[in-house]
Amino acid sequence: MMNRRDALGRVALLMGSAVTAPTIIAFLDGCKTKDAATGASFGFDTDQLNLVSEVAEVIIPKTDTPGAKDANVGEFVQKMLKDCYYEKDQKSFMDGLAKLEDKDFMKASAEERTTLLTAAEKESMDELARIGEERKKAQEAGQSFEEPGVPFFRLMKELTLLGYFTSEQGAQQALVYVPVPGRYDGCIDLEPGQKAWAM
Repeated sequence: MMNRRDALGRVALLMGSAVTAPTIIAFLDGCKTKDAATGASFGFDTDQLNLVSEVAEVIIPKTDTPGAKDANVGEFVQKMLKDCYYEKDQKSFMDGLAKLEDKDFMKASAEERTTLLTAAEKESMDELARIGEERKKAQEAGQSFEEPGVPFFRLMKELTLLGYFTSEQGAQQALVYVPVPGRYDGCIDLEPGQKAWAM
């Protein structure tokens, strides 16, 4: 069974960088965001849940292994946002989702969906860079800095990877899974084309 720290480390590895602070807090804190005032009113309607599931499927499509929709990543994203993230992150996510709805993501072709998500990723990266610069200026000036919500696509991507690779489908079919590991072998050669190990 994958524990929280392993899952977080795997997501960071897949993202090619560190995960955002809210995700780290959510996992290390065990989704006990007491002060977050999250939960009660947050949720997707059916159209939004379908949209989140479709976006997740573009990020992790079904191939010879299950895709994100097979692993119910949309429901995972909703649960995580509701129980573990601050209202500012929920709002940022919903704003990004609304932009995709306005661009008729659900009616778009596969190529158009990829283009829309590529643009959303660039927008998220630009926003993270801007936030970093503002944080640095505030620190240099000795001022406090109020962290804004995590940009939509960054959060979507993190939660999709986390939800998928901690799901039964992701851990057992997309990764090499050993249900009852025997002894610990610290150094094992990977075979050409071998999947990564589930932790």
